[in-house]
Amino acid sequence: MLLMVAAALLLPGLFPLSMLGGALLDAARAPTLRALGLLVLPALGALLLTRVAPPPAWRSGLQWLALGSALLYAWRLLGVRELFVWARLQAVSASALVWLAWSHGISGGGLLGLAAALVVPAVLLTLLAAAMQRRVGAAYLGLRGNLVAAYPRWGAALASCLLAVLALPPFPGFLALVGLLRQLGPGMAAGVMLTWLAWSWAGALLWRRAGFGDPWTAPRAPDLGRLALAAWWLAGAAFVLAGLLGSATW
Repeated sequence: MLLMVAAALLLPGLFPLSMLGGALLDAARAPTLRALGLLVLPALGALLLTRVAPPPAWRSGLQWLALGSALLYAWRLLGVRELFVWARLQAVSASALVWLAWSHGISGGGLLGLAAALVVPAVLLTLLAAAMQRRVGAAYLGLRGNLVAAYPRWGAALASCLLAVLALPPFPGFLALVGLLRQLGPGMAAGVMLTWLAWSWAGALLWRRAGFGDPWTAPRAPDLGRLALAAWWLAGAAFVLAGLLGSATW
């Protein structure tokens, strides 16, 4: 029981404990610490889940609570423009699907791999939010005009990151969700598909706010460097390869 409560705080996917977990993730003000917390804390939570089995008496309730939490936070994404907040809420929604997978018997390395596939993209989005904050003073979209035109390399990184966050091919989140859907009945599968649809809708709104509108003509800081973008592509390729290799466990 104590392990489950600790896991719910570190892997904040179950409402209302997700509010405490989200506050824990928000405690760090430095963007790098935020990204580190978003990476380490859910990983520790998923690791704790591998040490305990779902209580049979609570299994059904946990499944519906996890699905409802995933839908709740996916819906909240639709009105968010601040990239740090968007990344955190999406990570919470994804964490709820990790709880759903655990309650349906996915455990061990499979659960850890699924958690990484769904949560790590939000960590990368947090790093891009930090890069935006350094350049325009805030990570809030819709105030500065067309940032993708102003920072094309940053925009390319954002586009690829959104594909990963939204669990679209060829990124591991797609394979993770397909593996999860195979474990679910029709009702639960429909709820996961609705969550996935809400992610995609929110992602489209995010991209519209970043890539459309009047060009920003104010003095600008330099774009991402070529080496930084190359490192980004290499990290993305490694992430895709890791997903292909680990998908057999899902």
